[in-house]
Amino acid sequence: MTLALLAGNVCMAENENVSQAQTPTQKEKKVRTLKQKVYPEGYDNTSFAVLYYNGKKAYNNRGMEVFDGDTIKDIKINPSFSTVASLEKTKKGNMFTKTYRITDKIFPQQTIKLKGQNVTAVAYTPNARQFVVASNRKQILFYDAQGKKVERTLISSITPQKMVFSDNNYFLVAIEGKTMEIWNVERGTVRQTIRMDAKVNGIAFADNNSKMLVVTADGKLTVYDTTTFTVKNTIDDLGSALACQANNSGKYAYVLVSPKRISIINLLDPTERQFIDNADGGTSAISGVYNYYSDKDMMIYNTSNALVYQQMEGLTPYYNKMMSSELNEKLDQWMKQMPGETLEEYNARVNDASRKEMAMGYEREIATRMADGLLESSEWSVGDYNTKTKMLTLLFNSMPDIFLEVPLDEIKSFSEGARLEFRNVQYGLNPDDKFEIVYAEVYNPENGKTYIFDNKERKSLSFMSEDANFVPIDVIRATNMEELALESIKEDIISLAKQEQTISDKTHISVKTHAEPAVDADGKNIINYDVEFTYEVEEEFSARDDFKPGHYHTEESGAAMSMLKIMRTAFENDFAKYIAEGKRVKIAIKGTADASPIARALAYDGKYGEYDGEPVYKNNEMTNVSLNMKDGIATNDQLAFARAIGVNYYIEKELATFEKMKRDYEYHIEVSEQEGSKFRRISVHCTFIDAF
Repeated sequence: MTLALLAGNVCMAENENVSQAQTPTQKEKKVRTLKQKVYPEGYDNTSFAVLYYNGKKAYNNRGMEVFDGDTIKDIKINPSFSTVASLEKTKKGNMFTKTYRITDKIFPQQTIKLKGQNVTAVAYTPNARQFVVASNRKQILFYDAQGKKVERTLISSITPQKMVFSDNNYFLVAIEGKTMEIWNVERGTVRQTIRMDAKVNGIAFADNNSKMLVVTADGKLTVYDTTTFTVKNTIDDLGSALACQANNSGKYAYVLVSPKRISIINLLDPTERQFIDNADGGTSAISGVYNYYSDKDMMIYNTSNALVYQQMEGLTPYYNKMMSSELNEKLDQWMKQMPGETLEEYNARVNDASRKEMAMGYEREIATRMADGLLESSEWSVGDYNTKTKMLTLLFNSMPDIFLEVPLDEIKSFSEGARLEFRNVQYGLNPDDKFEIVYAEVYNPENGKTYIFDNKERKSLSFMSEDANFVPIDVIRATNMEELALESIKEDIISLAKQEQTISDKTHISVKTHAEPAVDADGKNIINYDVEFTYEVEEEFSARDDFKPGHYHTEESGAAMSMLKIMRTAFENDFAKYIAEGKRVKIAIKGTADASPIARALAYDGKYGEYDGEPVYKNNEMTNVSLNMKDGIATNDQLAFARAIGVNYYIEKELATFEKMKRDYEYHIEVSEQEGSKFRRISVHCTFIDAF
C-alpha cells in the first residue's frame, strides 16, 4: 500500500485519483462524497487525510482496512502524519491504547497498558512531538511521539474523558462531564477550571487561538476569550450541540446540531446562520480544513454510509483581520527611519499621536478599497428629518445609515425620488465586521448643493484595540536602531566574504527586525522580537555562491555561511542582550530544493544526526521527513530538510550562548516545481519570546 492509499489527501477535483496534494489548476468540485461499506462511527484527520473506525477495525477514506484490534473507541492521528493511535476496549472492559507507525504502510509500534489503570483519553500535541494519555487515576502522561517513554506527568482533579489542545500549544483542556480543566502546557499548571450547566460535548479554538468555543448538551455555544477565560458570547438554539469546529479565519463556527444537520454561525453576527442537511443521518463528528491550494475553507464530516468533503460557500472574509494585518505592515514601514532622516527628525515624525493619526488614515484607505462597489450595489432612500438637530437621515439596506446637516428651507429638495450623487466616499469597519460610510460628499442636483457627512473621527479599529496591542514607540525606535546596526554588521561581513572570494556581488543577503505584540499562556501582554536572516543568489551565480546540485553541507554554501556569520556576530554583540537564561526562543529554519530529479539516492554521512518521522512544514501544512545513513537522500524533501538541519547544527555548535535559552526548533521545507540552482537556499527566523 502507498501512503496515499492508506489515508491520502482527497483532491476536490473532477478526476478520481487520490494524491498527496492538489494543484491549483485542477477543476474544483464543491462536494466530494466517498461512499463506505461500513458506518464510520468516528474518525480523525490531519488536513484531508482521514482514518475512521467501526467496531474492531480502522479504515482509510477509501474504505480499505488498515489495522484491527479490540473494540476501537477513538482514533488520533499525529499532526505530522507520522503515527496514529487507537483507544481500545477489551471484552473485560479494560481500556488501553496502541500507536502505529505510518510509512508506506501502517504497522504496530507500541501498546500502552497502564498497570492497575484504564486509559480514558488520548491526544497528540500540536507540534507533533508528544503523545498524551489520560487515565482513570487522574493522570495525564506525556509520552514521546511513538509512545515509548513517559517524558512528563500531570495530576488532574478530574478523570479526563476527552483532551483538546489549542493550536499554539498554550492550553490543554481536559474534559469530564460538565467540567473543563484548562492547563497551561508550558508551566504544567491549571490555568482555570470551568463548570458548565450541561455536559460538554465539544471544544474548538478559533481566531488564532484567542477564542475557545464550547458546545454543551443544552444546545448552547459559549465563546470564551482565552486571555481571561471570561465569556464573550453565548449562542443558543443549537439542538443537541454535539460537536463544534471553526473556519480558518475564526469568523465562523460549525456546530453539529443533530446527526442530520450542521449549522454554520457567524460569531460576529450570530443572526447569520447557514445549514448543511444530511438526509442519511449518522453524522457524529465534523472537521474544519483549509485548502491552501484553492484558498478555500472546507469541511469534513461522516454520515451513516460515507465521508463527505465539502467546500464551504457563502462565508464572507474576516475583513477586520485582513485590515489589521495590512495596517500593521503599513505602520511598520512608516515607523522605520527613512534614508537621510536624522534621529531628531525621526523622533519628531514618529510618536504616539502621529501613529494613531496614521493608523486611522490607513484604516480608511484599506476599508475603502475592500468595500469597492458596495455603494453602487446598495439600495438607499431618504429617511426622517430631525427639526431640532437639522439632521436628515439617509437609509441604506447594506450598511448603517448616515446623517446630513440640511437647513429646514432646503429639505424640500430631498424628495422621495431624489437623485443624489455620492462623491469621495470613504469607509470604515464596525466591530461586527460590517462596512460603514465614514465620509461622503453628497451632491443634490435639485438645488446644486453639496452636503458633507464626516464621521472619520469615530472609534475606529486603532482605538478599539487596547493599548497593550501596540508596541511602545521606545521599543520601535530601539529596534529600528538595531536593524541599522545589523545592516552595518552585514555589510562588513559581505565585504570580507567578497575579498576572500567566498561569495560574489551576485549574492544578496537581507536582515530584518520586528517587534510584535502577543499574549502568553497566562494572559499577560508581552512583546516578541523577530530577527530574520535570508539571502538570494542571482541564478547564473547560484552554483558558485550557494549549494551545488545534491549538496547539503552548510559550509559548502558561501552564501549560507556568510548569512550565518552575520547571525553569529550579531548575537555575540549588539543582540546578545536578548539571549537570557531560561527565556524561550523559537528558531524557524527553512531549507529549499529545486525540482531536479534524484535518480539514485545520495549518500548521507549522518553528520547532522538521523531522524525518523521528524515534523516539518511544507506548503503551510505539517508533514514528516525521515533521514538516515542507510537509505540516504532519495527525495528533494529530504535534501531540503538536510539543508535545514545543517543550520541547526551550526547554531548549536557556533552560538554557544543560545544554550542558556529554551530553544524550540521548527523546520520548513520548500521544493520548487522548477529546476535551477536559484531554488537551493536556506533562511533563519528567530523569535525571542517576551523579549522586552
